[in-house]
Amino acid sequence: MKVTEITAVLRCKVAVVGDSTVGKSTLISMFSSKGQKYPTNYSMTTGIEVAAAQYHIPDTTIAVEFFLYDTSGSDLYRETLAQGWNGIYHAILVFDITNKDSFENCKKIWWEELKKARLDRERAVKAVLVATKTDLPAQRQQISVDVAQDWATANGMDFCAVSSLPPGKDVEAPFAAIAKAFHKSYEEKISAYNDACRNY
Repeated sequence: MKVTEITAVLRCKVAVVGDSTVGKSTLISMFSSKGQKYPTNYSMTTGIEVAAAQYHIPDTTIAVEFFLYDTSGSDLYRETLAQGWNGIYHAILVFDITNKDSFENCKKIWWEELKKARLDRERAVKAVLVATKTDLPAQRQQISVDVAQDWATANGMDFCAVSSLPPGKDVEAPFAAIAKAFHKSYEEKISAYNDACRNY
């Protein structure tokens, strides 16, 4: 495999949110370890725990370094979360496809909390909606992929259905979507700056 030289690293903060036990920390662990680290014992996240991981933008020499704000789903920390999300405009909303309430809470609680936490209210939050535990039997699923996709599309989000159970299925997809959007925004800003310089 050809190793591509990385010439630039873009840094992006991402809030990873959703109810407790939907699989946020496991998703982060499987992505950051490239499928090598699957937590076997459940440990509830307290407040916000930050993990770092890198994603190489395909067909470029640019990588995005993520700072992933793994956010507790417990009500105990809800009132203090906005402080921890200070300056975050990218998010991954996670729900368990076998738990309808976790999907409803992404819609009614987590998405609204993220929007309220913005320092710049004119700037949109770029988000990806993620359905986890798709490896479980279809009869246990309480939310259809189509319903989740439709809500995500209506709110300007990408949608991914994943399984973090080793070896993992599409675990990289939500992070790739965020990275590509972040890179596109960066390129647009550079282009606008260069145009402004030429017209000065």
